[in-house]
Amino acid sequence: MNDVAQVDPSVSKTPLPLDAEGLSTVCVLCSHNCGIQIDVKGGKITKVRADETNPISKGYICNKGFSVARYAHHEQRTQHPLRRRSDGSFERIDWETAIREIGEKLSVIREEHSPRAIALAGVGGQANHMDGSYALSFLSALGSPWWFNALAQEKTQHFLVDQWMFDAPPQNWFHPDVTNTKLLLALGTNPRVSNRGHNANDTFKRFSENPDQRLVVVDPRKTETTRQADRHLQTKPGSDAFLLLGIAATLTTSEGLADAAFIQAHTRDFDVLQKSLAEVDVGEMADRCGITEDELHGVAQELAGAESAAIMFDLAVEQLPYSTLISYLIRVISCLTGNAIQPGGNLFVETQAPPEWSPKRWEPLPATREAGIRGIAAVGGFPMYSPTLLSEEITVDHPERIRGLIVEGANPILSYSDANAFREARKQLDLLVVIDPAMTETAMLADYVLPTPCGYEKWEVCGFPRTPSSVFVQLRPPIIPGPEEALPEPEIYVRLAEAMRLVGEVPAELRALAPAGTTPEGAAAIFGKVQELATNRTEILFWGYRSLGAELPAPSLIAVWVTALQNAFGRRDSVLRSFGDAWKDAGPFELAMEIYRRVLEHPEGVEIARPVPVNEMFDAHVGWEDKKIRLAPEDMLPEIARAIATPLRTDPEYPMVLASGLRTQWTANTIQRDPKWRKGRGPHCSLHLAPEDAERLGIEEGERVRLATKRGAVELPAAVDDRLQAGHVWVPNGFGMVYPSGPGGGLEVHGANLNEISDAADRDPITGCPHHKYTLCRVEKAAA
Repeated sequence: MNDVAQVDPSVSKTPLPLDAEGLSTVCVLCSHNCGIQIDVKGGKITKVRADETNPISKGYICNKGFSVARYAHHEQRTQHPLRRRSDGSFERIDWETAIREIGEKLSVIREEHSPRAIALAGVGGQANHMDGSYALSFLSALGSPWWFNALAQEKTQHFLVDQWMFDAPPQNWFHPDVTNTKLLLALGTNPRVSNRGHNANDTFKRFSENPDQRLVVVDPRKTETTRQADRHLQTKPGSDAFLLLGIAATLTTSEGLADAAFIQAHTRDFDVLQKSLAEVDVGEMADRCGITEDELHGVAQELAGAESAAIMFDLAVEQLPYSTLISYLIRVISCLTGNAIQPGGNLFVETQAPPEWSPKRWEPLPATREAGIRGIAAVGGFPMYSPTLLSEEITVDHPERIRGLIVEGANPILSYSDANAFREARKQLDLLVVIDPAMTETAMLADYVLPTPCGYEKWEVCGFPRTPSSVFVQLRPPIIPGPEEALPEPEIYVRLAEAMRLVGEVPAELRALAPAGTTPEGAAAIFGKVQELATNRTEILFWGYRSLGAELPAPSLIAVWVTALQNAFGRRDSVLRSFGDAWKDAGPFELAMEIYRRVLEHPEGVEIARPVPVNEMFDAHVGWEDKKIRLAPEDMLPEIARAIATPLRTDPEYPMVLASGLRTQWTANTIQRDPKWRKGRGPHCSLHLAPEDAERLGIEEGERVRLATKRGAVELPAAVDDRLQAGHVWVPNGFGMVYPSGPGGGLEVHGANLNEISDAADRDPITGCPHHKYTLCRVEKAAA
């Protein structure tokens, strides 16, 4: 018999084998979470290969997936709870002390100032979402709305616009139907490198091989994707909003281009939109983009004339000036061409959380004290705020300013805008708690550091969308033991809630019902008793954790049990389309427990639901009673006028444009700390600049250069890149970690942290989303 590792019951009720082969799990390094199989020896990951049995990625992984052992096994894993001493060093403490002291300090802030003086940053890493419901339930029980998450520095504008236009629920994502479209317009993405979609190389190869499909790419750079495009619009950096304005105006003003039948049948307020777009000078928009008016018209005509057309968009337009307007115009163009929620167009993709239209969805969410930017219900119903707003909410002159901050699964110093602003704000915090598997740059500033297992050392699940036709869940058991004292995030939040008396004692009736809780009859009994006894959602989840959770393989799986119930009640028809006629007479609890069983038994992933067919999706996902898309949301009309009147900023002191944080084959955000995971010829963190700029500045390949913005400067080697326009530079993301230089060596900075020179004030006025892909900068030779 193989040796086994005993682990904390909050991690797993059963021991973990120290030697095993072919364990199904996922790559945690990006949102695609491709299926992998792992071999383990001595409790360490020794081999990684693609999982052919995974129903989502079907045997595909990119080069990054083979490096996950470096994510799990490195020199900066947190091992014990730590408390900062007065001299700035850390001392080891036990969990009882850590939870008691943190709970007491949070209670003081809550009572002496306000529940709103406490905030949460992070939650939900690239593939580790089990913590989400526990973290937000804890925050809700505290009485605070302040959740700052990295998704809100990229994508929350889409959820906001989807609500304004479609009355879409926050669980759904607006995605292109890449497989079936006849014309794909790609903006702000190089999917051949960033792996947009599973096996993007094969996907885009089909475009070049299929004469019935066309690919149009808008990108200021020449890329791996533009080389395969039927048309490449090489626009000026940052000009995407003007291009989309020009296309939308062309569609509304050129006779016969817009799909009049679709507009008449499925939208309202076209006349308001048309009047607003009539102010657009299409020629001027083309000039701002650096293309001809004929080229702009050509794209509009191609979109209008295609049998179907979809728009793909990603980070390089989500972090530009006018990013909310860009999101809106993408959807407007989809509507004007008759492709919104249509086969081959852009569809709403469901996730494992069923769509839910909250009766309170139109109530204004809390606004930040400094900028007055409101939260956005993204992913679920809890308001989410851009991290660009965090530092100023700590320093604002307000009686309820943030004084206590919990950072979980995030690293603001590297991942959020303006590291310098966060360092200054940290000085005004009464309490900073970091919950993380690694001793990050932010953890080094904390009052308390709480160790948690990494994504392969605990039960985990991912909630990102997959395909329009299926809802998949991949629940992964732990496959290696983590640090002995590390506790899963759900256990930490439950302990804190209990220490602060945010939830009452678990009723004896629930404990008595728990042993039968995974049977239909037992689930029904627990459901009924909880409805009778619980006063809020936090009690429902945390009571379940302490009662039924004791009967599950790990108590955190109560969240999966709840999700199974939500699916059985919330989208029964979709579940039955997946399960088949044999289940048509099943009651909701029987169906729920079958969902739970299937999810638990298939670590490679399993389908739990099939949404309505594409030709029925429109009515299923448009929430308005009249099923009419709103083309002219009140908040967007002033943005159209602002963009018409306001070209992109320029500054003679900072004459170049930096695209900050592009993806490469050797970047993985900040989750990979050990630089040894990168292979091939380096350096991997360089400033890429056009040959013309290199010649003008007298810079040679590999020479050290100084990259400066108004917020600061970094130094890094130069890479002369003939795919760039003059005046446009870029640097990859995921660098700047402070990591040991070698065994027994001191700490060393690896690459440039671009958030040392970003400005939190440079952001979208509606969402706070940063303008990282349009940062004015100056490049010069570094001092000798």
